[in-house]
Amino acid sequence: MSLCGKVIEIDAKNLSMRDVNLKIKEAIEKDSKVKIKNAYHIHGLVAGIAKGEVDGDVGDYVTMLIGTREQKEKGESGPRIIINGNAGNYLADGAWAGEVIVRGSVGYGAGIYAYGGTIVIYGDAGDALAHLLKGATIIVKGNAGSNIGLYMVNGTIVIVGDAGEAVGEWMIRGEIFIGGNYKSLGHNAQEKSLTDEDKEKLKTLFAKYGIEADVSKFRKIVPIKVRPFYG
Repeated sequence: MSLCGKVIEIDAKNLSMRDVNLKIKEAIEKDSKVKIKNAYHIHGLVAGIAKGEVDGDVGDYVTMLIGTREQKEKGESGPRIIINGNAGNYLADGAWAGEVIVRGSVGYGAGIYAYGGTIVIYGDAGDALAHLLKGATIIVKGNAGSNIGLYMVNGTIVIVGDAGEAVGEWMIRGEIFIGGNYKSLGHNAQEKSLTDEDKEKLKTLFAKYGIEADVSKFRKIVPIKVRPFYG
């Protein structure tokens, strides 16, 4: 969403998660942009916000449950979070809507249960990326670890670099695009050639987020069966 030019800076060095989140919500209610510093020790930052623009450094569980089901269903933009550095584990756990931009790398379990919105990681992502993904779009400009997309039921994962083992382990629906190499596919995952529609989708995402990548080198991972556990 477009906000006015006022920026409120919050130094979280000696504050608790509750105190920082309260200050963030108060600033957002005034339609101010928020800049946070010294918040690496705080876990659960900006959890559950439905609007606003927040910029800063963070710990684990940042942007958990952001946005709302109504925003997703109506196609509304939701909040926008920019992390100018690295993020910890479980980034955007259960997110519904919005945009999370990470200028650095992230730890374990980014995008788990994410229902909607877009997560862009300009560095690397750890293991367990997008487990049980419900519908969000996740882009990793660097490399990603193992067990990407475990049990994912919808959504899109794009890895510009390399990936580890068991890519798409027991995936049910959705799609994974990989521009580099991967060590192995998981159960119920298979590689397919890109369609013209896939190529246009990737080009659009890369142009929007300023990512330079050769679309022709990407491979698409999809489920073999949509009911892998039944007969």
